[in-house]
Amino acid sequence: MAAGPGRESAPLASAPGLEATALRHVFGQYPTGVAIAAARDAQGQVVAMTINSFSTLSLDPPLVAWSIGARSADLAAFCDAGRLGISLLSSAQEPQARRFADPLLRRAPASAALLDLDNGTPRLRDAVGWLCCRVERSLAVGDHVMLICQVERFAVQPGEALAYHRSRYTRIDGQRAWT
Repeated sequence: MAAGPGRESAPLASAPGLEATALRHVFGQYPTGVAIAAARDAQGQVVAMTINSFSTLSLDPPLVAWSIGARSADLAAFCDAGRLGISLLSSAQEPQARRFADPLLRRAPASAALLDLDNGTPRLRDAVGWLCCRVERSLAVGDHVMLICQVERFAVQPGEALAYHRSRYTRIDGQRAWT
């Protein structure tokens, strides 16, 4: 797909001839879950951000992965945290997804009504799933750093999951697409 009239996109450095905007459009065809990764920085403050790069890797040992931009101001906090929480958002949590996706808004301290800090690893209240993870490894991959984490604890609760598809939030209700 071409970028279209009046829309420019820079070619990707690693793949001559591919346009970043067109590639982003193709990637957008694949729906992803929406989660919030949260950790404590070196000063003990909670750092949290919306992610949709979350992926399961292994059941034995229980491993998950997600990636963060190599230029992110929060990269060191997540890589050095040791442990982090990953909250899998419910369809009712789009406002929280937007808040923690915004680089300025996510810097404002989160209230106790939003984050549960009692167990030491931050998690978003009312998420459909939560994982407490130990950061095992970080790998520089392209313009991101992939964090591979071992799951130490988890929790789940009923609800519809939040997804991101074609540049907008949507819900996953678990209903079959056909009858």
